[in-house]
Amino acid sequence: METSIVLSKCSVHNGTFGIRIERKGGNWFRTWAFKINEERAKREGYDKTSATGSFAASPDYPGCPYCGEKRSFIRCNCGKMSCWKEGQKSGVCHWCEKKIENIVTRESFDFTGGEF
Repeated sequence: METSIVLSKCSVHNGTFGIRIERKGGNWFRTWAFKINEERAKREGYDKTSATGSFAASPDYPGCPYCGEKRSFIRCNCGKMSCWKEGQKSGVCHWCEKKIENIVTRESFDFTGGEF
């Protein structure tokens, strides 16, 4: 079984967190999430992870450790992931600080780790 840790930011609290993803049958599943500071994430190499595909939540995925969101994730034009509150239509990417309009969440995309 292939596993990896990818970085995300909370769109509500701006906290950085790691998401453990596990490949099953060609798709990725989010299985666990944990708070992590950016210095440790960089030391562990999580800022270098990139992945492509579907990123569905497993049934026991706990969600964002800051706001609890389990379902909605976005990939900004900067290529990095953030959790996003369901129904929220605009906001600011906490990775690149650019305003994001007309948000459509999905579970299949390409993203990069999040170099700091």
